[in-house]
Amino acid sequence: MKIKELQNKKIAILWFWKEGQGSLRFLQKIGVTDITVLDANPIADIDVTSITGESYMDDLAIYDCIIKTPGITPFQEKLEPYRGKFISQTSIFFANYTWKVIAITGTKGKSTISTLLYECLKEAWYNVKLVGNIGKPVLDEIDILGNEEYDYIIYEMSSYMLQDFEPQTYISVFNNVYRCHIDWHGSLEVYTQAKLNVLKNAQYKIINSEFQDKASGQYKLFGEWWHYRYQNKIFYIWDQEVLQDENILLEWEHNRKNICGVIGVLDTIFWDISRLQRVLKTVLRGFSGLPERMERIGQYNGVTFINDAIATTPESTMAALKTFEDRLQTLFLWGEDSWFDFSELRKKILQSNIQNIITFPDSSEKVFPEITWYWFDEAFELDIEWKKVFCIRTRSMQSGVDFAYKHTKPWNIALLSCASPSFSVWKSYKVKAEEFKKYVKQKSKDL
Repeated sequence: MKIKELQNKKIAILWFWKEGQGSLRFLQKIGVTDITVLDANPIADIDVTSITGESYMDDLAIYDCIIKTPGITPFQEKLEPYRGKFISQTSIFFANYTWKVIAITGTKGKSTISTLLYECLKEAWYNVKLVGNIGKPVLDEIDILGNEEYDYIIYEMSSYMLQDFEPQTYISVFNNVYRCHIDWHGSLEVYTQAKLNVLKNAQYKIINSEFQDKASGQYKLFGEWWHYRYQNKIFYIWDQEVLQDENILLEWEHNRKNICGVIGVLDTIFWDISRLQRVLKTVLRGFSGLPERMERIGQYNGVTFINDAIATTPESTMAALKTFEDRLQTLFLWGEDSWFDFSELRKKILQSNIQNIITFPDSSEKVFPEITWYWFDEAFELDIEWKKVFCIRTRSMQSGVDFAYKHTKPWNIALLSCASPSFSVWKSYKVKAEEFKKYVKQKSKDL
């Protein structure tokens, strides 16, 4: 919606978290006077009308527009009749920003691709901004009133942002889609279609070759045997060698495919292979990846500790199992039960070399019901389908780390990759990661 169309509307802000607060600042800046904030929780110190408590969504019909925080599913019974009124910071931004936007989405890897691309374009002396799911709300970051201009905006887009919205982009990157956020979207099909919305109005489309069957029209593919590919430790554009895999800090095989996606965007922008090679080589020498994404904490007492706290779905953890394979001996697993299907993950664990499992409530009981016979914080051995696994049930990261130090043999890996959201024990995956890193380093000093 254009800014002029917003100015005389009666507008509700649904939920007053970080994005809701930014939406209020923006609406007041453009001169909107009829604003109401709606939230289940009490709100203090704001100079507009607020409705809180159990009845905060009872009168949605009276508003012309409702700015909905992305984290709220529109499929709730109370919200479904008003979906036509929903707008968002994302839709406002795209309606009022006229410069080039590169949109990136995927269940996994979108933050790494977005950040790596941002670093590459900065290295190439472009005026570039990284916004969206990875940082602050977009209307706090970009001054669309002052017509703030960038060569490129890199917009990391979640499925929540893309539900019922098809952005107009210069380049769109579709990395992957796995079973995730089904509680929000209602089904895998709806979730997938939301992700695919990123491609519908893109001038250029760059797609992970594993998922090309989900796209239409003209596009380029990245992955093995395609336009942008990685084979035998070499990155290619078609048959032309771009870069050898040496002196690259970014670890693990899945990140090679992420780099191929970045090469696809750079090739679309630069049209100069030598410049692309120079920029990519420089950035990859210093880019080691993002925190909480298969992050190497260090080697202590001979054991390598890996922090993959961002892995909050079974598919994410299975990707980590594939990455570390034979050296993975100890696994920290589970958290809040979000009704995922863990059957394939259970099978992978039982087929792997994993010998030790630290389980957090409450999805662990769903996958390994055998553990419910045992007390918390007491180690025990399980015999599951002819595989013996040494386990501990705990709500304490410190207890889990102590167990990992005691039972992981030198030159092996202990991996935090929980396959579930963190909220059954921690406020967020970042809090979980901070505790993991703290106790790993603290324990090493006691040995």
